[in-house]
Amino acid sequence: MSGGGRRGAFEQLVRRVHRTRRTRARIIIEQSVGLLPNYRGIPAARVAEVRRSVLHHLTLFYRVTLETGRPLTEADLAVSRQTARRRAAEGVPLGEFLTFFQIGLTVIWEHLMASAGDNALLRARLLDRVGAIISNQTRLMTALVESYVEERERLSRFREQDLDDFFQLLLADEASEQVLAARAAALGVPLDEARAIAIFAPAAAAAGERADAARDDLRERLATRLPAGNLWLGRSRDGLAAVLPEHPDPEGLAAAGLLAGERHVGVGSPGRGVPGLRRSAQEALRALRIGTLLRGPGRVHRYADVAILDLVHVGSKSAEEFMRRVLGPLVRTGASKTHLETLRQLAAHGHRIKLAAAALSVHPHTLSYRLKQIRRRFGIDLDDPDVRLRVHLALLILDARGPVSGRRPRRRGRATRA
Repeated sequence: MSGGGRRGAFEQLVRRVHRTRRTRARIIIEQSVGLLPNYRGIPAARVAEVRRSVLHHLTLFYRVTLETGRPLTEADLAVSRQTARRRAAEGVPLGEFLTFFQIGLTVIWEHLMASAGDNALLRARLLDRVGAIISNQTRLMTALVESYVEERERLSRFREQDLDDFFQLLLADEASEQVLAARAAALGVPLDEARAIAIFAPAAAAAGERADAARDDLRERLATRLPAGNLWLGRSRDGLAAVLPEHPDPEGLAAAGLLAGERHVGVGSPGRGVPGLRRSAQEALRALRIGTLLRGPGRVHRYADVAILDLVHVGSKSAEEFMRRVLGPLVRTGASKTHLETLRQLAAHGHRIKLAAAALSVHPHTLSYRLKQIRRRFGIDLDDPDVRLRVHLALLILDARGPVSGRRPRRRGRATRA
């Protein structure tokens, strides 16, 4: 067969396989759907769009790479780049997206070799095009990866800004429930499920790239401790805020908070809907602010554990004045610490003499004598239930602002819940 005859036979083969491109597209889509989870169950409109993309790339392969052997140009790759950006926006993993094209190439090549049959000359011509096929496939894959990654980075920046805006609105009083509900829906925050808000405050302020790195680090640490799809993290004026599952693990939060210097973490009670999330956010903020006043070793502050301190407005001028009115000379500089610790242990043990005496390592008779001294010298009569309550609240305020008594108060958790 002459050279012209060989070229003519090859061109006829290209035209013939090109006419079957719709069948090839159907086969490629069927195989991809069977192998790639993110292509299963897609809506009809998206199937039609995928089919158009496959047909375009089949034509590009047959008419450019196979027929002419010339390199793909940027104009040839424009639709490919658009497809990559669309898949990135849809959330299709890059690996699956590229595998779809590899499946397509395999289907095309197998069909070409089958169409050439036993014709050695046609098979030789097809093998002559392998170099051009590999080169153009590399160009195509490079363009796909570049466009996909660029779009994901662009969307990531927008999503981070949207998350920041959502948390700013959640902690603001003026934002309407309708606006917050719309933002939550756009971000995929499930308002019909109970969720808790946590706010992570850094020990030292970070800005610019350091703030971005801190957010990325915290997100990575939290993601290892939470089920997939259960984390939304953004900036608020008071630190990094997160929507977490209903009952986040305190140890996990503490471990995640140990980055860029130790962080206090405030955690609100779980809530549903916009009102519930809003309340949880405010509680998280109050728990964080109260927690930073505490001198204890704990770094995770649940609002449920510090709610009573919130009720007495711990840290405020009025709370300080109340504490001094109730405890009087007991909190003056140089005052004996014995009577103050006696009051602490009584409050911590529900004013049960034997238990408080054991905690103080004294005999119950000794403790009874101390109570008489406290009543006589300071006017604090613990037989009066109202006085007991005022003393308990005053002690909580005192201990929250720091160990003025000269020692770290013991058994804070039990005293707080007593």
